[in-house]
Amino acid sequence: MKVVLPAILILEAVVVALAIPVAVVVQGRGAAAAVVLGVLAVLLALASGMVRRERGVVVGWVLQVLVILSGLLVPAMAVLGSIFLGVWIVGVVYGAKGDAAAAANARAEAEWARQQAEQRAPQRGDGPAEPQG
Repeated sequence: MKVVLPAILILEAVVVALAIPVAVVVQGRGAAAAVVLGVLAVLLALASGMVRRERGVVVGWVLQVLVILSGLLVPAMAVLGSIFLGVWIVGVVYGAKGDAAAAANARAEAEWARQQAEQRAPQRGDGPAEPQG
């Protein structure tokens, strides 16, 4: 989750920002739609930095709903928001599995390093005598 979810939110922010000209020019929604989509794009970009904590993931879920609701301004955003929601779900599920595997790997490496250090340490009476001072 530490890499995947921030990347999803950044890509989503770019897509929402690119929807601003569509809302203003093609849909004729005006400046208010541009401001709403612009704020949403900025929130997505800011949330990408928060998502590494549990609270940030919750913020990410809320933003997924807001992106789908932006389909009220640009109908294509409802479709894109739904696609991003699916990608978000996959990122949360497999990101958590990846984080758990990385933590288990780090524990195994630390245990291996500890065992190697114990094996390399001279046993009592095996090494050279320490000078007494």
